[in-house]
Amino acid sequence: MIRLLAGVLLGWGLTGLNALAQSPGAFVATGEMTIPRIGHTATLLKDGRVLIAGGRHSDARGKSESLASAELYDPSTGTFTPTGDMTTSREEHSATLLPDGRVLIVGGWPEASAYPSSSEVYDPATGVFSRSGNMTARHSFHAANLLRNGKVLITGDPTAELYDPATGDFTLAGPANNYGSASTVLLTDGRVLIPGIDGVSIYDINASSLQLVATWPGSYLYETASVLASGKVLIAGGEGAKYDATLNEASLFDPRNGTMESTGLMLFSRAFHTSTLLPGGHVLIVGGYDGDGYDTGVPSLTDGEDYDPSTGSFTSAGVLVRVRDGNTSTLLPDGRVLIAGGTFDTTAELYIPPLRAVSSASLTGPLAPESQASLFGSRLAGATESANPLSPPTSLSGISLHMTDSSGTVRMARLFYVSPARIDIEVHAGTAAGTVTLEVVNALGQVNHAATQIDNIAPALFTYGDNTVVAYTTHFEPRRLSPDSRPVQLILNATGIRNRSSLANVQVTIGGISVPVEYAGPNDNGVPGLDQVNLSLIPNLEGGFQDLVLTVDGIPANAVSVYIPK
Repeated sequence: MIRLLAGVLLGWGLTGLNALAQSPGAFVATGEMTIPRIGHTATLLKDGRVLIAGGRHSDARGKSESLASAELYDPSTGTFTPTGDMTTSREEHSATLLPDGRVLIVGGWPEASAYPSSSEVYDPATGVFSRSGNMTARHSFHAANLLRNGKVLITGDPTAELYDPATGDFTLAGPANNYGSASTVLLTDGRVLIPGIDGVSIYDINASSLQLVATWPGSYLYETASVLASGKVLIAGGEGAKYDATLNEASLFDPRNGTMESTGLMLFSRAFHTSTLLPGGHVLIVGGYDGDGYDTGVPSLTDGEDYDPSTGSFTSAGVLVRVRDGNTSTLLPDGRVLIAGGTFDTTAELYIPPLRAVSSASLTGPLAPESQASLFGSRLAGATESANPLSPPTSLSGISLHMTDSSGTVRMARLFYVSPARIDIEVHAGTAAGTVTLEVVNALGQVNHAATQIDNIAPALFTYGDNTVVAYTTHFEPRRLSPDSRPVQLILNATGIRNRSSLANVQVTIGGISVPVEYAGPNDNGVPGLDQVNLSLIPNLEGGFQDLVLTVDGIPANAVSVYIPK
């Protein structure tokens, strides 16, 4: 996700809204599937519906079989309806949304052994699955990622291969050894991270190669991976490499330098669970089994958990309606999460995230008067609309926001942007320090209140998706500093700093070296709540990506980096 300035913000389309009653951070039942499923796939289509395909079904007599059936979930009605059957039964396969809106289905464990390496494509316009090309090898419990060039990378033991939607053909892309891991992710730079038994590999589309870049702190399988707003990857849970125990360990992989570090422990040991990146940067972990390996482990986990990147910690996200293992989790356009299957019944449920108010730059609290803030939740508005950032209104797309500060004063916030899952505002200049309550007026869901802290200053820096600070120089391209010896001024985009005590109390270091600060205050283009910090760059800065640390009145901003040409 890329965090941008006011007026150029996130948004999702919305096809419909469910009048379902909600509770903050709650799991609630939704419509039932047409058949029980485990080991299936769930794909968000471009029209907002979710395609549920394949999996395994076990009847009351214990008879188990792979499924060819598929169905569609409609968030506007909360119902599942059948669609066309796949050309063969599959479980532990992969499903990838193609640029043209079709869905590529690859591999799995089919009942029909005549198609051990087959693929097929689902067309939402007709509801029909059609056979496509055959892979060079059979893949089950593998991973598939849509690349920036429109091709799909399939990885799994023993090979990696590329699918070309234009021709329907597969071609080899090199060896791969990520059996037991379907948690590969597309990084912000276009490469693909591939966890495996021996370590983390990276597939580089430009070099058409796979390279082992890091080893695990402890090798394990059946984990999940999520790309965070910082560009780092959260790798959580899984099973020991010897299939001896499920794990509650979590690690952060930094693709910039290929390093792995531990982060907070999950509340429960899990394998075959799901992780979903929520609007606002938190990660929802649900489902899975725990115990001493898959044969003896049981799907006994009813608790969801939430990972907060700002603290590196996991906290409870509530209790699921149903125990699940091998389920799917799909972020819907309105900010809710559909959790389907993973049981031997037809139940499904929705996760309703809590409404959170954070800085638009750091995605954490607290807030400050005359700063830019964002609310993240679900079903906040029925449409997506942006305002003129120079003159934001107090009502946008029928939505308003009341802020009640610690003195009891109620004000209407000015709105930069509204959508089903996000609202961007300016915090009023006169907001008193202490707890402030925010109420979304005319929100379509019932979760319309949030509370957060207001401090005099709350320094935060805007970043791109790779956590590089949003900045520009006086005579060179954005995000890159001047390579020559002329004096250069670097302008950082920030918020929450204009009420600083003095310029002397604003400090910046780059790569541990102190850099002169010439200005820190409101931006010079008149956007409400947007601040800037002007730096004079010094010639002895080390080249490459360097940590940039901003401190205002002793309070540090969010950790970011900046690129210095070598």
